[in-house]
Amino acid sequence: MSKYSRQSVDLDNPSTSTTKIVELVPENSRVLDVGCSSGYLGEALIKKRGARVWGIEIDPDDADQARQRGFERVFGGDLDSFDWNDLAGLEFDAIVFADVLEHLKRPATALGGAAQLLARSGQVIASIPNVAHLSLRVELMEGSFAYERLGLLDDTHLKYFTKQSILELFQSAGLAVESFDAVVSDLPEDLIEQRLEALGLKPTRQFWALMDSPEARAYQYIVVAGEGSATPVQINLPEKVVAAHARLVGELAETRARLAQIESSASYRFGRLARRAYRRIMPRLPA
Repeated sequence: MSKYSRQSVDLDNPSTSTTKIVELVPENSRVLDVGCSSGYLGEALIKKRGARVWGIEIDPDDADQARQRGFERVFGGDLDSFDWNDLAGLEFDAIVFADVLEHLKRPATALGGAAQLLARSGQVIASIPNVAHLSLRVELMEGSFAYERLGLLDDTHLKYFTKQSILELFQSAGLAVESFDAVVSDLPEDLIEQRLEALGLKPTRQFWALMDSPEARAYQYIVVAGEGSATPVQINLPEKVVAAHARLVGELAETRARLAQIESSASYRFGRLARRAYRRIMPRLPA
């Protein structure tokens, strides 16, 4: 059993990612629950939306539970090497990635493979943690990045996303993002002030403006995407300033080493002595 198998969907709480996903799935639709775990989300879709649900799950015990919860079929496999041809002949009105993409080495490949199974006007619905959340910004200022069993820094996350990198991810898979929603989680301002004060920092109005932005308050993003460009778009990310700086520092070190090598050579020393002698005799030469 995986550590996610005991989770559930609280349909009485509209502010959770799973409840938001349930509300986004059309009634009586065909749904593929990718990384379905024990089937807790698929079960809610069956009961609440009258959906027919298929799943993909790597943990065999979790997959068995999903089958018992009413899934039409659950395919076993690792999403980073999954053969999407195993689902040939099936098509879906909604394909759900509920807190799954951040666990993959190649999330764009999984998205692209799943997108081939969308019915006409079908949609991919995903929930994705936001690494730019206020709590992580403060934690990084404190010099920490502590992994945890569950949450934003789940110890099995392989990728971290912001709103911008989510847009780029879906575009690279040939999907167009149609809507963004968010699960919001706020930190008390007095707690933030205390933590900053311990660092010798005092928040300014500009700081609070940044921390009040949607990108800082979003704990998870809920993304709805449909078929975009006919072919996936290659995203060429700009080189980070820190990487460029590191390269320049390396080049400078190489140049200094080369200069030191030249200055220690016999020809350089002889030339330096000749220049000194020339400067000494220059004033004595007739005009």
